[in-house]
Amino acid sequence: MLNLPLDFERMPEFWQLKETLRTAWMERMVEGPPQSSEQADAEIEDMAALLWMRLWIVLGYLARATNRPGWLNAAGERQLNHACGRKFGEDCPPVGLLAAGTVLRKIEDGYVCDLFATTNEKLSGSFMTKEELGNRKSLIPRSKRVIAQTAKDQAQLLPKDFFHKRDGTVMNADEVDRSMVAIITLDRAVTPKRAPRFQSTYTQGLIADAWHVVCTTSEEDLADFYGWLCVVREHPATPKSAEEILRDFDRLLKTCKEMKRRG
Repeated sequence: MLNLPLDFERMPEFWQLKETLRTAWMERMVEGPPQSSEQADAEIEDMAALLWMRLWIVLGYLARATNRPGWLNAAGERQLNHACGRKFGEDCPPVGLLAAGTVLRKIEDGYVCDLFATTNEKLSGSFMTKEELGNRKSLIPRSKRVIAQTAKDQAQLLPKDFFHKRDGTVMNADEVDRSMVAIITLDRAVTPKRAPRFQSTYTQGLIADAWHVVCTTSEEDLADFYGWLCVVREHPATPKSAEEILRDFDRLLKTCKEMKRRG
């Protein structure tokens, strides 16, 4: 359900939008017939409310489609400009007015309405409460000891010749341990109720890939990545095993960082 603040006409953003419209209105009035200040104020109030409501409707549809409440992409910008453009004229595109009025904020891939994002976060298909989100992100840190012990136990069951890096050199004990921890952590992040791997599911390639990721990725990035996987594990696009994740690690890490940057 779309949440529209009932007192939006009293919000600072709405007042700033009216001032932006007033400036544009005064510039246009220089070329047109004179109007009383009461008429102008009423017209500006109506235009601001119209623009605000239309923005909320467009963002409501986009929130479900993009899973990013508050984001106005290029398609949404065209839709909003088309819906309201005739009212404001070609020289005053609605999105430009909303940005100038601080209702929208320009970002790399479009615009974002922070007020909409905070009041309609539940429109996201992957919405979680703060408690749920915190519980997901803390899963791996809470499981650290269990993962470490499982890694040692399972490493003991594998042949020694399994533990080679991509360049063929033999891993030392610490490298073996860190590689096994990475594999088990990835499995747990996307399938937390999964039973420990069977010995037959480990391969030399899997272990070499795990070490490559561990030795080329900072601990901070890995921790963020594990937490992100825990949060998005139900998404259809999220791989469901360590093998799949490691094969596509660079792209997935980039996505993780982008999501973190967006907040």
